[in-house]
Amino acid sequence: MVDFIIYLTDEEYKKCYDFAIESAKTQREYRSGGTQFRNLSMIQSDTQRGKVGEIVSKRFLEQSPFEIKEIKLDFDIYPRGEWDKQDFTLGGKSISIKSVKWFSNWLLIETKDIQRGDIYDFYILVTISKDFRSGTIKGYATKNDIVAINDKTQRLKKNEYIPGTQTKLDAPNYARHSKDLRNSIEDWEDFVKIIK
Repeated sequence: MVDFIIYLTDEEYKKCYDFAIESAKTQREYRSGGTQFRNLSMIQSDTQRGKVGEIVSKRFLEQSPFEIKEIKLDFDIYPRGEWDKQDFTLGGKSISIKSVKWFSNWLLIETKDIQRGDIYDFYILVTISKDFRSGTIKGYATKNDIVAINDKTQRLKKNEYIPGTQTKLDAPNYARHSKDLRNSIEDWEDFVKIIK
């Protein structure tokens, strides 16, 4: 397992910040299947964290030895109730970037999203620094890693605690610990072979 850290430029940081301020105005106060109210400040932070994770993932895949240059990120502002279809698509494969706080260790995917068919080919977990100026690639999971019955992906219910934490879930989730993600150089080379 290797941690890959990517630092944002000042321009990238500002782009994410500006996007979060505008985008937060049209976003929902509640997550899919959730009941916890998110105020505007929380929505802005979540949005900025998400965009930082996308830039970190893009920059990670653009560098050697991967050299993937055609990644396009979506900075459009959508009307309330609408959002982009995926974070990006490569080689016909849909990719979802899951950006979490710097201390988090879990890839969480809301059960309701999977039930309604929002299933991606790959999920990349990125931890975002407290100041939103860097991110660490923690690994990825395939669609089958998440939805197939296995001993590494847990099905957590609403109001259960994320294992090993004092954080209670606002909605049911599929959960996979970062130590069980694919994150070796060989894993990432396999990823690139599939999407190129």
